[in-house]
Amino acid sequence: MALASLALLMCAPVLLVIAVAIEVEDPYSPLFFNDWVMGRGQTRFRMFKFRTMAPHEITYTDRPEVHQGSPLVTRVGAVLRRSKLDELPQLINVLAGQMSLVGPRPMDPIRFDRATTFERQRLLMRPGLTGWAQVNGNIHWTWAERMEMDVWYVDRWALALDLRILCATAPAILLGERRGAASVARVTDHGYRVPWPGFGRFSRGSSIDPAGKMART
Repeated sequence: MALASLALLMCAPVLLVIAVAIEVEDPYSPLFFNDWVMGRGQTRFRMFKFRTMAPHEITYTDRPEVHQGSPLVTRVGAVLRRSKLDELPQLINVLAGQMSLVGPRPMDPIRFDRATTFERQRLLMRPGLTGWAQVNGNIHWTWAERMEMDVWYVDRWALALDLRILCATAPAILLGERRGAASVARVTDHGYRVPWPGFGRFSRGSSIDPAGKMART
């Protein structure tokens, strides 16, 4: 909480500049896009995010990926999405105890309804501003592969891993999301169940290597 409070205080001037830029470009549209997402324990909450797209009808029966160059993305929004600065208001969610600085990214209710038991294990932890998939290429992986990375993170959770992800976040923002190595750690055995976050660090044979085989620890 203290770290999130400090980050929010330090980011206040940036948040103000972004807010002004959004309002100047389109003063008649909302400043924020507040989406319902699923948190730890399958609880729902409103996630704060700067608006990056022109107002349009959202079909909640289908949530397609928004790719770079989409005509719906505004000029300011393109910069924000590229730099991930549109996510900064989620520091408020962190202060509210709904999110963490590091963790699997929030899952919207539509994808949650479609998720398998294996994929829903990512909700064993609070969602984060940044995560294992985000510092390993994120958009360059399929949705299923990102879910596998998230489950690996939950299984192997540790403070040292969180610090590693936080340190890798700045380069990912400055240089853009680049696909990590083909062998980036993830759980490919969809029959695997995580008893509790961090379990894989202490149980022999509980972690999964990138090829999907059990790795002895």
